[in-house]
Amino acid sequence: MPEIYLAGTPVAGTRVEVQTIAAQPGSNLLDVLLEHGHKVPWSCRSGQCQSCLVQARPDEVPSAAQAQLNAEQQSKGWLLACQCQLQQDMHISLHNPATDDLPARISDMRYLADDILLLRVTPERPLRFRAGQHMVLWLDATLARPYSIASLPGEGDLEFHLRLHPHGAFSNAIRERKTGDTLYMGAAAGHFHYDPGWQETPLLLLGSGTGLAPLQAIARDALQAGHEAPIALWHWSRSQAQCYLADALSELAAQHPQLSLHLRTHAELASDLTQLRLASRKTLALLCGQPAFVEQLRKPLFMAGLPGRQILDEAFISRP
Repeated sequence: MPEIYLAGTPVAGTRVEVQTIAAQPGSNLLDVLLEHGHKVPWSCRSGQCQSCLVQARPDEVPSAAQAQLNAEQQSKGWLLACQCQLQQDMHISLHNPATDDLPARISDMRYLADDILLLRVTPERPLRFRAGQHMVLWLDATLARPYSIASLPGEGDLEFHLRLHPHGAFSNAIRERKTGDTLYMGAAAGHFHYDPGWQETPLLLLGSGTGLAPLQAIARDALQAGHEAPIALWHWSRSQAQCYLADALSELAAQHPQLSLHLRTHAELASDLTQLRLASRKTLALLCGQPAFVEQLRKPLFMAGLPGRQILDEAFISRP
C-alpha cells in the first residue's frame, strides 16, 4: 500500500512537520488529499487548468502526471495531482503561491459588461508567454482559477477578462480586491496561441462569452506579425447586449482589411453555423468557450469541409 509523506509549510525557526497518509494502490492523489482535509485547488480534473499542482521528488513522479507541464516544472518535481495515480510511496509538499509563483500587483479593475470584469496586473518581473495562452491566478494558497491571457507580450501589464459567477468562490473573492492588492501568477501554459508558420493560412476564430479574450489576442498577435491571409473573427454574446469589445475590435478591423468581424448573439448561433464558409481548404479554425459551445461547432465545421486536424480548441472547463 503506497504512502504519502506530506511535508507542512516551512516556518522559520521551526521543524517541518510531516504527515503520513496511507492510500490504496491506483487511487488518485487529488482525491486522497481532499479526503484528508487538504484544500488543494482544482477546476477541470483533466490536467488543463493546472491549479492542482503539488511537488514531489522527481524520481517518484509518474510521467502521466507531468505530461502537460513545461520542462522546468518537470525538472523540479511538480506534478498535477488530478493526473497522478498512486503506485509507490511519494514525498510531496503542497503548492504555496507566495513562494512558488510570481507576485503581481492589481493595476486596474473595471467592468466590461455586467458580469465580465477586466483585471489588469503588473507582474513583479517580466513573464514569458504567448498571446492566447492561459495561466493560474492565485488569490491565496487554497483559491485559484485558470484564465486566458488577453494581452500581448511586450504590452507590460497582463490583462484577463473574468466572467463573474453569482455563487463562485473566486468571483466573490476577486470582487473584494482593489487596485494595489497582490495576487500570484503561475506559469503560462497551453497550445492555444498564434504560430508564425500560419502567416499564409486563413484563420477562422470562433468564440463565445469571454472566449473572446484569447481570440482577440491571437488576432492582434497575428496582425502584428504581418499575417496576410484572411482572418474571420466570430463572437456570440450571451445576451442581446453588444459584444463587450465591439468598439476596440471595430477599430482594429478598420486598420486591417484582412480582418472581418461577425459580432452576434447566441440567439443567432444555430442559424450562423449553417452559413459558415471557409476562405480555403487550408483554413485553420480556433474555437474558444464553454465545452458545449466548442462541441456544437465541430459538426458544422466538418460539414463545411474542415478536417479535425485543422481545428484547435480551448474549452473553459468550470469547477462544478
